[in-house]
Amino acid sequence: MKRVTEQVGKTTEEAIRKGLEELKVSRDDVKIEVLEEATTGGVLGILSAKLAKVRLTVDKKITEEKANITINKVKEILENIFNITNEKDIQYEVKQNENQILLNIKGDKVSHLIGYKGKTIESLQSIINAILQKEDEEYAKVFVEVNDYKKQKEEKLKKLANKMADNVIKFRKPIRLEPMSAYERLIIHNEIAKRSDVETESFGEEPRRRVMIRKKY
Repeated sequence: MKRVTEQVGKTTEEAIRKGLEELKVSRDDVKIEVLEEATTGGVLGILSAKLAKVRLTVDKKITEEKANITINKVKEILENIFNITNEKDIQYEVKQNENQILLNIKGDKVSHLIGYKGKTIESLQSIINAILQKEDEEYAKVFVEVNDYKKQKEEKLKKLANKMADNVIKFRKPIRLEPMSAYERLIIHNEIAKRSDVETESFGEEPRRRVMIRKKY
């Protein structure tokens, strides 16, 4: 899935910063498109003010060599973690998946690695990527999956996005979704981006940041 987000801000730079925070990547990892420039006007420059709008697309390529080096390092990290937790029998697969590395853990006794609403998966993913980035920023980003939890959650979020979008059109009012993680918000943004009648915007501060779906004019 291509990782894309659209953001607005009082300035182009503010919109870009929001996008980078949303995707959790550096500026060098994305393609930036300025969709609308910020303008001011009207009384005191407020009434006719127009926000800047940008689209950020992750465009970082990883070579086979870099992928293999990252995969070997991830295996080393996992062996150390599972030795500490005394879970040496956990089965997993690490492979290249487009421009990131996919760590897929499966089994009957790994539900504790999912956690409440997938929090443990996110924590494990954050720990692995933090270790990698601290050692060498050239390591590829790692995406962690446990028993297809994220895949199933993604499908539910896509259905939610379209259901709420239909309600926006039906009742002619924007809808604010409950606070979500950056990963969950990205799924909503990407799904709504496929439609021509509605659009999305993130607002608020972590960990209470939300997505608003509104009619596109």
